[in-house]
Amino acid sequence: MNARLSPVATRAPGDAANEEDPSKRLAGLLLELARCVDPTVAAEIPSRLQADPRLDAMRDMLFEREQVTLARLQRKVDDPQEFADAIGAVLPEAFSVAVRDERLGHSIAPAMERATQASIQKNPRTMVDILYPVMGPAIRKAIAETLEGTFQSLNLAFKHSLSWRGLKWRIEAWRTGSSFADVVLKHTAEFRVEHLFLIHRKTGLLIAHVARDDATTRDPQLVSAMLSAIQDFVRDSFEESGAGDTASRSVDSLRLGDLLLWCEEGPSAFLAAVIHGSPPPMVRTRLGEALGQIHDHWHLPLEEFNGDTAPFEEVESRLRPCLLSQTADAHRKLSPFMWLIPLALLAALGWWVGERLIERTRVNAYVGALQDQPGIVVTGFERRDGKWVVSGLRDPLAVVPETLLPSKLDPSHVTGRWEPYQALHPALVLKRLQATLDPPETIGMVQEAGSIRVTGSASQRWLDKARAYLLSMPAGAPKVDLSAVKDVQDPDYVRLRDAIQAQLIHFDFSVPRPAAGQEGKIDEIAAQMRELVQVARDHGFPVKVTIVGHADATGRDMSNLALSVGRAEVVRSMMRARGVDPTVLFVRGAGPLEPLSPGASEDELSMNRRVSFGVSTGD
Repeated sequence: MNARLSPVATRAPGDAANEEDPSKRLAGLLLELARCVDPTVAAEIPSRLQADPRLDAMRDMLFEREQVTLARLQRKVDDPQEFADAIGAVLPEAFSVAVRDERLGHSIAPAMERATQASIQKNPRTMVDILYPVMGPAIRKAIAETLEGTFQSLNLAFKHSLSWRGLKWRIEAWRTGSSFADVVLKHTAEFRVEHLFLIHRKTGLLIAHVARDDATTRDPQLVSAMLSAIQDFVRDSFEESGAGDTASRSVDSLRLGDLLLWCEEGPSAFLAAVIHGSPPPMVRTRLGEALGQIHDHWHLPLEEFNGDTAPFEEVESRLRPCLLSQTADAHRKLSPFMWLIPLALLAALGWWVGERLIERTRVNAYVGALQDQPGIVVTGFERRDGKWVVSGLRDPLAVVPETLLPSKLDPSHVTGRWEPYQALHPALVLKRLQATLDPPETIGMVQEAGSIRVTGSASQRWLDKARAYLLSMPAGAPKVDLSAVKDVQDPDYVRLRDAIQAQLIHFDFSVPRPAAGQEGKIDEIAAQMRELVQVARDHGFPVKVTIVGHADATGRDMSNLALSVGRAEVVRSMMRARGVDPTVLFVRGAGPLEPLSPGASEDELSMNRRVSFGVSTGD
């Protein structure tokens, strides 16, 4: 039995012989095995056999289990769903085993970051829903604490705002740049933090405890156990959601008389402070900062805490600065004379307010008097730059506003800003008529029920002037009645007017110059006109003489009209040559339209070839 397998049958896996058919290799191995058992068969059996089906059947029988296993593995690898199920079954266990190796975190961190960013960009609402249960209570708590501190500061500020100490604190706030409420809280808050307990949230065990040297001592372990029990009792008793979501709810503060318990929650531990008095909000802020620093520095020990406080020996040094305290300022007894200062200030303030009220009352009376006056419309009044400014509209004929000022109102403290306008009040219209028309002493004007009645006697000139002015008055003006005025003329004016208007200058047929023998009449008319002008100047009224040219009906109307204008112009030139003021002379051509006699005889036609005169007063 010293036979060995042939080297040909036991070649290395990497040899070329290994690449041949497995059935041939198996047959070769069996032959070699037979030679080892009986060397005599070597001469009868050849070293290599041809393919034999029996050998294939033997191979399938020997490796049937392995082939089924390999086929099943191949199917799992080729099918994505089965391959994913297989990996998912072992992936949690793989992560739990590899969590201690930091390389796993470094490897998957970039992929997780990109996946998170893509998810947020796709649907930001998802991240909002995730953060809301955490951020919502935190924000509400911060707002509530801020409002509580603000109200406390406001209450103290209002309480001490008008006191002598409040005045000193206002000066201090101005000097230090702080707010008045902060200074008041600084001097009035009385509190003392006596105990601080750092308690593990999950186990309820005490991690660290610091207390003042003069604080009443209790068993810290017992106190921490009671605090944890109280927290659990509140959570269990007042659970609102059906799912039992009470992790975010805890006892925030408790008060028993002058003793106050404040709790600050953290992810792994909470900090409980026992305080005497009423602390300001900055104490809770200091507690929250200290708890946050502890969680940042001892993050892993807090998660793995099982009662061993050895890793937290330095926590007490972090908590001891939170043992804050403050006492109110000592009240010093003030001298009674010190009350004279605020009393004097109050008296001065009262006097100033009283003067302002009295001045306001007087200004209101002044404005009321202005509003009662016709022709004055007050649109507003206000105090500006230490003066009262009254503004509005004022008719120039209305009363002067300064004359209505009350006797005790300083005129230098009141100024007026008036825009001119023309009022239609009957009283002002009456004043305007008297100022414009300058009526003679024989004329009387009175106001009657929204209208103006004029009585007496006046010349025709004044009546013409009055009627012309009334026509120019705006719509809505009160009615002016002139029907009771008698027309009384100056006798010299009437005599000369009638004499001039009775004169006629005759012309020959189709001739623009006066006929022969008219020179004496022209001299007489010129003398009358010069006297008329002098009379009008003596009495102060204007006069106007109109020279009207006429023609007979013979010929064309246009030629006759031009001839009549020429005759009037010739007469005016003659009057000017005889010393008549040319400014009172006016010409008008009537043509054949105003005949003295409508007949067609020669005598009647010659009567129509003339120049007549008209005299009137007014501008």
